Amino acid sequence: MLLQDFLSSKEGNFASMTAVMLPVLLGAIGLAVDVGTMSSAHSKLQTAVDAAVLAASRINDKALDREQVFKDYLAGNLVGEARLANLVSSLEVDQGINYISTTGRASADVDLFFAAFIGSGNRVSVSASAFESRNNLEVVMALDNTGSMGSARMAELRKAATSLVDILSTVHMPDSEPKRVVKAALVPFVTAVNVKGEGFDLSWIDNYVDPLTLLNKSYGARYHGSSFTPQTNHLELFKALGTEWKGCVEARPSPYNLSDAAPDITNPDTLFVPYFAPDNPGKNATSPNSGTAWNNSYLNDTFGKNDQAKLMQAARYYNVASKDKTINAVDYHQSRTTGPNYACPTPILPLTSDFDKLKAEIARMIHWEGSGTNVSEGLAWSVRVLSPGEPYTQGAPFNSENTSKFVVVFTDGENTVFGASSQAYNKSDYGSYSFLDHGRLGETDRSKALSKVNTMTKDVCTDLKSKSVEIFTVLLGADTAANRKLYSECATTTEHYYPTSDVSELDTVFRKIASRIAKLYVTD
Repeated sequence: MLLQDFLSSKEGNFASMTAVMLPVLLGAIGLAVDVGTMSSAHSKLQTAVDAAVLAASRINDKALDREQVFKDYLAGNLVGEARLANLVSSLEVDQGINYISTTGRASADVDLFFAAFIGSGNRVSVSASAFESRNNLEVVMALDNTGSMGSARMAELRKAATSLVDILSTVHMPDSEPKRVVKAALVPFVTAVNVKGEGFDLSWIDNYVDPLTLLNKSYGARYHGSSFTPQTNHLELFKALGTEWKGCVEARPSPYNLSDAAPDITNPDTLFVPYFAPDNPGKNATSPNSGTAWNNSYLNDTFGKNDQAKLMQAARYYNVASKDKTINAVDYHQSRTTGPNYACPTPILPLTSDFDKLKAEIARMIHWEGSGTNVSEGLAWSVRVLSPGEPYTQGAPFNSENTSKFVVVFTDGENTVFGASSQAYNKSDYGSYSFLDHGRLGETDRSKALSKVNTMTKDVCTDLKSKSVEIFTVLLGADTAANRKLYSECATTTEHYYPTSDVSELDTVFRKIASRIAKLYVTD
């Protein structure tokens, strides 16, 4: 009876079950604690090894015992870390004249709460590699200065570009051993690029002065003066207007439009034609900056509906009374220009180690309304700036063993043909490929022409990468499907593509890019 009562009693069941389950519960809790401890210890050891391998990997550090430096930094970063015991570490060093590559390894036992549940697996192992090259650096910033940037965005772009230059300047070491020379260049672009800055040479231009008549003559570049009847040298038209040529140039005919072929008077198509924006119909007036209208009327004349032939008459530019010219024809400091230098940005600054001068040129950049956006033109001039041959000669040879070359290209929109879409002729603003209906892009349809510009942009990127140039692409508020495909493929890798949604992000992105170009870094 007593036995039966005991077996049927439920009063002690909970205690019995607890007695049976307690070791299991404690084991599960202990296991969870130990897993967390292992993970935390692994992370702590990895961070310590990362820091130690960087400390031991400075190429200019003349310390004879890098392994000791590695061990000292590792121990210093693990002070007070009681969980790690029996630390073992090693450092492998591969050092050449202009580079150092290191790999650090470390392992340690972890003091666990309930080690029995995970057997003997209480040891963590980590590794990290670092690389620093003392290759010379050549960096071109190809920066969109189009009207959509506006004053506020341009201010942030100037700030970001200045930050990049400041970081590059810290690794310019021409007087230490091993030496490292850092050069950077600035290529502002709209649809055209201005070359009339430092290093400019008239020998690049399709122009010579006839010694008898003192007139500007063409060597015969294919499109020079083709917008005028009779075909007229553009510098003669500037002279007739009493206006200075600011320095923008038209794109060369294919295949030279995207190449770094040197200007050569024996091959006139390799020469650059001075940019001269023809006067649009109507009275002189400040540009309305319209996508559908004519935007650049600076001569005070009248036109009928079918007066396209009159528009091309070169005689219109001669003997023009000063009162008939718009005051903005020679004003280079307003974002909305009118005149033959329409939407021509500030000039290129070629490769230089004068970082103060470079920052001063960055500070001069403003946005220029009208004409559109042609990234391929900015990239084509980036190739020419990096090239060792004319028109700019500051660059080392491509694929040089001791020089690394980079292009940072920035834009805030898609390639664009702008202006005059509803007009009877021209069908666009003037740009480096003249007017849309002149067919210089191989197309007179706007959509097809833009597709061609995108293809040209991709082609220049391909050319740069074939020359071992590393490309970073930065977009501001323009991560459209088309742009994402174009600029992620243009970049050296998808990690070199930086889409940004807010202008405030630009400074951070440019700093990251500068650090990737210039700094010692952990590779894994």
